[in-house]
Amino acid sequence: MMNGAVPFEGERVGLFHYRVTAEGWQRLLRQNARMMTFLAFWADEEWATALFLLEGEQPLLLSTAVEQGHYQAVSPHFPAAQWGERIARDLWGVEAWSALDDSPAVDDGSWSLTAPLSSRPLPVGEGGGQPLPGCRIEPSRTSVPGLLGVDYVLADGVMQQVEVQIAAGHRGVLSRLIGLTPEEAMPLVGRISAGGFVSHPLAFLRALEQAESRRVDPKERDRRLILLEVERMGLHLFDLARTAHHAGAGLVASLCDHAREHLASLCAGHGLSRRLTGSIRLGGSGVEAMIPFARAVIQEMSPRLEQIRPLARLFDGRLKGLATVPTEMAWDHALGGVTGRASGRYLDMRYMDEGVRPQAMGGAGRHEGDAWARNRQRLAEIEESLRLLDCMTADHGQESEWQPLPRTDEGLGVAEGARGDVWYHVVLKEGRLASVQIRDPVLPLLAVLGTVLEGHEPEQLDLALASLGLSPAGAAL
Repeated sequence: MMNGAVPFEGERVGLFHYRVTAEGWQRLLRQNARMMTFLAFWADEEWATALFLLEGEQPLLLSTAVEQGHYQAVSPHFPAAQWGERIARDLWGVEAWSALDDSPAVDDGSWSLTAPLSSRPLPVGEGGGQPLPGCRIEPSRTSVPGLLGVDYVLADGVMQQVEVQIAAGHRGVLSRLIGLTPEEAMPLVGRISAGGFVSHPLAFLRALEQAESRRVDPKERDRRLILLEVERMGLHLFDLARTAHHAGAGLVASLCDHAREHLASLCAGHGLSRRLTGSIRLGGSGVEAMIPFARAVIQEMSPRLEQIRPLARLFDGRLKGLATVPTEMAWDHALGGVTGRASGRYLDMRYMDEGVRPQAMGGAGRHEGDAWARNRQRLAEIEESLRLLDCMTADHGQESEWQPLPRTDEGLGVAEGARGDVWYHVVLKEGRLASVQIRDPVLPLLAVLGTVLEGHEPEQLDLALASLGLSPAGAAL
C-alpha cells in the first residue's frame, strides 16, 4: 500500500487510519523516520497510535496492537513521542519497549489507583504512590497560566539539566469525556485550555463531522473561521503583553492589555462571551450577526495595532537571542503556531480548511527562532487575521467544493489555533464517544522546553516562558 510517499502494508480502518502488525510498525518507524512529520502519540489497552503528516499536509494515523501491555516505542525514532508514551503509561498502564523516558508524566504519586483508565486499575498500597521529585520552582510559582514545575541545576550562574513537570495540573479530562454524547462533551471540550476556547471545540467538531459525514453550511463555516481569527488576535495580544511585562516594557504591555480588553468588549457587545467560550456549538448559531461583528473588529483593532507596532520595537534588544528554537528542532518536533513559524517551520493548517482565503494569508514567517522573532510573528499574524476578516466580510458564505465521504463513526479534526495546530481523534459508538484523543500544540513544546531553557539565567525564565506562549493545560488532561 502507498500512502503519500510512505509505503507500508496495513488494514484501513478509517479515512486516514491504518492498522499494522508489530513488525510492520517497527519497520515503518525505522525506514521512514525522515519521510514523515510526527505530530502525536497516544495508547490505550488495545492500540498504540501515532499521528503523522505526509506530503501536502495529508494526515496519517497508524496503530499497532498493544500485546500483553507492551508495544514498541516511537520515541527512539521521534523523540517528541516520549510525552505521549509517558502519559499512556500513567493512565492505561501500558509500557513502551525502548522508550527514551518512562518516568511519570501526570501521576504525581497521590493517585489512589494505578492505571486508572485501564479495565483493571489497581489500588495504590498503603502509604501512597511514589511522589515526583521536588522542583526548584514549584508548579504554582511559575508565571505561566497553569501549573508547571521547573527544575534545574545551577552552574556558573545559568540553568542546566532543565526538566519540567505538568502532573500538578492533571484533571482527568479524558476519563470524563468517554461515554458522553457529543452534546454532553462540548462544554467540557470548550474549556480544556484558555489557549483554545475556539480551536479546541472546533477541532472536536470537525472530527465529529468527519465521523458522521456531515457538511457544514458555508455561512456557519465562515462564522467559525471568523471566531478562530478573533481568538488568535486576543491570544497574541495576551502573549505580547506578558512578554512586554516581563521585559520591563510597561507601556507596550499596557497597550496590548487594553487592546485585548477592547476586543473582549466587542465580543460581549455582539452577543458573544468575552473570551469566546461557548461560541462553537453543535449545529451553530448567530450566523447573521457575524458580519457586523467582524467589521467592528477590523475598524477598532487596526488603529490599535498601528499604535503598538512601533513601540514594540523599542525593547527588541531585550528579546534577541532569548529562548531560541533552532529551525531543525522546530521541524523535528513539529512545533506549531508562532513558535514554529518564527523558527522557520512555515506550516499553517488553515490552508487545509474548507473556505480558506489564501489571498489574505502568507508573508508571515521568520527563521531566527528567538523571543524577538516570536514577537514580530505575533504582530504579523494579527495583521493577517484582520485581512482574513476583511475577506470574509466581502464574500461571506461563499460556496466551496465538497466531496461526500462514507460515514465511518471515526473522525480526525484539526484547527490551527493561536499557539499551533490542535487535533482531535474521536470514535463514536451508538452516538456516544467510545474514544477521544487530543493533541494540543504544547505537547511537542514540552519535549524541547528543557533544551531551549538551558544556558539562561534563572531571572530570564519568566520572560522566556511568556515569549513561548506556554500553557500546560492542553497536555495535563
